[in-house]
Order: sequence, then C-alpha cells, then structure tokens
Amino acid sequence: MSISFYIKNKKGLIGYEKPMKVWQCLEVPGYDVDQFSFDEDAEDFNEKKFLKSSIADYDSLSLGRYLITSRGFELSFDKELNQYSVRLATPSTKEDWGRALYYIEKLAEKMDSDITNERGEHFTVESIRKYDCEEDILSGLRLCLERYNDGFITFGHIREVALNKELIEGFLASEKPVKAFSKFYRDVQWKYLDACPAEQRFFGHKETGEVKGVYALYQNEKTILPFKPFVELKNIEVTTNEEVKFWEIALFFSDGDPDDSDSYSFAGEMKYSDFIEKLPKEKYKFIDALYIVVKKLKKREILALLKE
Repeated sequence: MSISFYIKNKKGLIGYEKPMKVWQCLEVPGYDVDQFSFDEDAEDFNEKKFLKSSIADYDSLSLGRYLITSRGFELSFDKELNQYSVRLATPSTKEDWGRALYYIEKLAEKMDSDITNERGEHFTVESIRKYDCEEDILSGLRLCLERYNDGFITFGHIREVALNKELIEGFLASEKPVKAFSKFYRDVQWKYLDACPAEQRFFGHKETGEVKGVYALYQNEKTILPFKPFVELKNIEVTTNEEVKFWEIALFFSDGDPDDSDSYSFAGEMKYSDFIEKLPKEKYKFIDALYIVVKKLKKREILALLKE
C-alpha cells in the first residue's frame, strides 16, 4: 500500500530539461538528504559515480534523514511522462510525511510545476503544505487491521518491522495514535543500532535433503532475533518455510578479547524453540510483533543454556 505524488519536469527552451543528477536530487530541500538504496560503506560503492549519475538511471531511490525518518520516501523519474514521482508507503510516520511533503513542495517549486497524486487530487506549492497526512496514517493503520488480521511485515530504513492486530489496535486506542505509531516505528529503526541482527543460514542434509535453518549468538553481543523463526523475505529465493524442517541456534563464547573474532569458540548448538524457552525473560524484550532484542550474555549464561 502506498501513495504517489507527481511533479512534471521543468520545461527548457526546447522540450523538457534533462532529469536531475543524484547530487541535485539530494539538494532539493536545501538541507542534506540521505539515501538508503545503497550501502555507502560497501567496497564496490563509487560515491562520485553515484552522485553524478541521473535519477533516471534507477527504478527509484529511497530517501530520508538519518535518525529522523523511519521509512522515508521513494523518488523516481518517468522518462515517458517526463515527471518525477515521490512515493510514500502506507502507513508512514509523521516524520516521514513531514520530510516528504517538504521535499515535494521544494521539487515542485524547482520544476515550476503543480502537483498531482494517484487519486487525481491537484495541489500547488502552497496547498501541499496543508495535506492531511495524519488522516492518511490513520486510514492506513485501519486498512492494515482489516486486511492483515494475522500480522504482516513492513520495510523501514534499517530493518523490517512486524506489525499485528494487537499493536495496531494499541496505536489506534492511544490518546495520540499517530504519535504512538511514529514513535514505535522510529524506535525499531534507530533505538537498537548497537544490536546485531542475526543472519539466517540454511543447510541441506546430503541424504534426506531436509533443510535446517541456523542462527548464531555470540557472548557479550546484543542481538536481534525472531521470537519464532521463519524464512525472512530476503531469503525466500533460497528456501521456504515449508522446506525448513527444523531451526537451531549455534552459541559461541570467548576466552580472550571479545573484539577479536579469533578468540571465540563454539559452545554448542540447540533447538531454537528450546533456546527461547530456556532464555530468561529478563534477558530479552520484544521490539515489534515478531522480533526480540537479546541482551549481552556472559560465558556462564551461554553455557547454562546448553545444559540438559
């Protein structure tokens, strides 16, 4: 679910101007905009080449502001229609909307164009400031409640966020629903940057072909794990929930410097369900409908989990 706003490209002396370069897109609002489509710390990321490339070279770019927006917005350029599109996922946070609407306003001002959206509504640079984003957030939450009674996954800047009926009803029942939802989503994105999201690994039995899903947990490392494991969306092309016959978690401890990866030793492996059952409740808390953050565990605590 989403909503898109459209801004026609600026006309030049002959036809329309060329689509903006990425660096121009990032400067539209007059303050720094962060992109979340590419990992700028990756070895193969060429910042100069990226900034000099055209927005038209990409299907879309995910934009926002570090530590402020949670889902941000997508910017794209349609070559055939010669127009820019700013798309927001539904529901997005109040901060996402604030930054997106200001971006739309400044982009329309730069292109000397009015604004339309997929609902056929028309806006000027002045009237877009009055757009009722809170009603969009609330209607989005209500729609999610109707469509996804069993829960669903949404995408944020940093990590996926799982929502369910209980959480959404809690937002809607609060004194300030939009504020409650926005804070919750922002916390999931930015409050746990010191926690390591555990990666899923899959192994197939040579003879039976059965697939085993495995997580890893290390001593003295705050870790984000699912309360009940499932094949995450990024791995659905690798395997499926039906193919994974059992889940386990591998535990590691260190006898030396915790910052030295060579100091860790394999403590053992256990069923994931047993791990959750034996993990003391004061050692973890839910961050959304599916995921928990596990506090740093000492060596003795890790070894205690493995005891029969």
